[in-house]
Amino acid sequence: MNSYNKEERRTFIRVELPVKCSILADNTTISADCLNISATGMCISLSSGKLSIGQIIHVHLEDNDEGVPALNAQAKVVRIIDPKIGQYGIQFLHTS
Repeated sequence: MNSYNKEERRTFIRVELPVKCSILADNTTISADCLNISATGMCISLSSGKLSIGQIIHVHLEDNDEGVPALNAQAKVVRIIDPKIGQYGIQFLHTS
């Protein structure tokens, strides 16, 4: 039996991680904020631009003084959380 409640069906715990990241989408680099992250994806907020569901993007987090390791990932946009403020849910396809 899983230890999560009925409202929370996530297999992996999300960790709040308010750090800057960059998104490469359609040959354009966009500055973004990581809001939270799990083993399979993350929630981001873009500074500008739009993404669409199903779009393949590349995500880069640089390592920083807070112990967050660098992350390079190919990801897919799976959810538009709030288009007014540019919040998206993305699923990692490949990480390095």
